[in-house]
Amino acid sequence: MRSYIEDVTLSRPLAWSLLLLTLVGSSLIRQLHVFVPEWGPLSWPVRSPLYAALVLFFILLLAAPLEGRPQRSALQGRRLLAAALAPLLVALVYEKILSITLYDALLEHALRWAPIRNHLDAWIHVVIGTGMTIAVLLLVPLMRGVRFADFGGRRLLGSAVSLQLGALGLSYMLVAALALMLGGLAARPSLVVPAFGGALALMAGHIVRAMAEEFYYRGLLQRELSSLGSALGVRSDRNAQALGVALVALGFGLEHFNFGEPLAASYRGFAYAVAVGFLFGYLLIWSGNVLFCGLVHATHNLATAGLLPRLTTADGDLLLSPDAMIYVYLIATFLAVFAAQAWGALGSGSGNHPGEQVPGLPQAVDQSP
Repeated sequence: MRSYIEDVTLSRPLAWSLLLLTLVGSSLIRQLHVFVPEWGPLSWPVRSPLYAALVLFFILLLAAPLEGRPQRSALQGRRLLAAALAPLLVALVYEKILSITLYDALLEHALRWAPIRNHLDAWIHVVIGTGMTIAVLLLVPLMRGVRFADFGGRRLLGSAVSLQLGALGLSYMLVAALALMLGGLAARPSLVVPAFGGALALMAGHIVRAMAEEFYYRGLLQRELSSLGSALGVRSDRNAQALGVALVALGFGLEHFNFGEPLAASYRGFAYAVAVGFLFGYLLIWSGNVLFCGLVHATHNLATAGLLPRLTTADGDLLLSPDAMIYVYLIATFLAVFAAQAWGALGSGSGNHPGEQVPGLPQAVDQSP
């Protein structure tokens, strides 16, 4: 027996409006709750107007029968089925709801234990990363263009580790070679490993959070957005992938907009986060490996925090500032991916790639030149 709500359809302009409003609203809600605490007009536990939207999206999901859902088209005529868009809207909102209701409460109770109090920065990253991972695990079964197999497996892990080691080794080799070219043998570049101890916990926290963010932003949101491209009116697979990269990068940038800093600094942080979001998004397309994206993200964060080995001169001075080292590493990362593609070390990947039919969605026709 079919319900009325199962057949609710949206015009493409309305679908785009819902998508963009949800993307912007969910990306900013964490900052609004932190920096404008009186903003939440509803009492606990309904702390955000997005709860109302979340309930509506879940109703749409539950109204559509689970059996056979992947075989149903997302389109009905020229209109988009609301139940096809609902999983993506839920994914955009759900983790943000967790972040403003669960993470702080968990940390508040966890502060009773001294080991957590002594490594609070590390545990903040662990709690957020664990929460995001749980959100991904709960959301994947609802998605139309995402599979659990996209996130792991021996082949993906081996490829991710090999690419990461290659990118790291290449970045250090580039810096050392540059130092020798400019300073000769007298430069004697040395590799200095930072003291661990308390830093080890912080490193683990950064890795957990970075991996979880890539699972959520690139592995879940970007792939689902790309799979809906044709239903949203995007005419080619390549453009659908670009749409997924761009919208997720925008949301990633908005989440890193810091209302507590001067406006110029906030805009710089936003622009940098958007740029990094584009880089990670295209790394997923080119490598097809969300685990590798997570390792790159983790390395980026560790370099920002000064937790990676540093190259120094014979006098102990840094050969490159941490920021410059990050840029060298990102360049080396793309070189490693392109080299792996040229040598055939990368397969077709496990994401949505040009020409791959996504179950339940009409295939886009690539009309690009």
